[in-house]
Amino acid sequence: MNASIPLLLPLFSALLILLGHRQLKGAAVLISVGSSIISFIACLALLAAADETNPQMLLPFIDVGYVHANIDVLIDKQSRGMMFIVSFIGMLVHIFSLGYMKDDEARPRFFGALSLFMFSMTGIVLAGNLIMMFIFWELVGLSSYLLIGHWYQKASAAEACKKAFLTNRIGDFGFMIGILLLFGANHGNVNLF
Repeated sequence: MNASIPLLLPLFSALLILLGHRQLKGAAVLISVGSSIISFIACLALLAAADETNPQMLLPFIDVGYVHANIDVLIDKQSRGMMFIVSFIGMLVHIFSLGYMKDDEARPRFFGALSLFMFSMTGIVLAGNLIMMFIFWELVGLSSYLLIGHWYQKASAAEACKKAFLTNRIGDFGFMIGILLLFGANHGNVNLF
């Protein structure tokens, strides 16, 4: 089973909604919720697949000299289980948000950020190397910032958004130190790329 559907469908949904939410209006919500349901079904099929480790390269990212960084996914027993959890909770959050955000005029923008969050979490689970994991970690921070600051007109939401941004930067710094320590401790033999 290919992992590109649960990984890329929320990305395409987020891009479509965030770039065209004014034109899409109510359809943006249906696109986001529909992509979360399809992603969950694809993750169920992935969970039912054979229990073998299956690295898949989606596309080459950097290929300069000795540095080869690919955007790849690692599908194993653990990632299958986590994909089920992430997609199931993501689908439930999308469905709950239908009622919670029903009177909000900026609902399409919210659902676009929600699709971006689901893409980011899926990317962390499927990351085949530490650089890819760090990139998706940053995307989780961005989508959290967008979701927390959705009601940016309110002073409390704007303040919470700033706090989340600062907290994420501290986590980013710790994550980067961990990656560098791991790389140094193994004399460069860690699969960063």
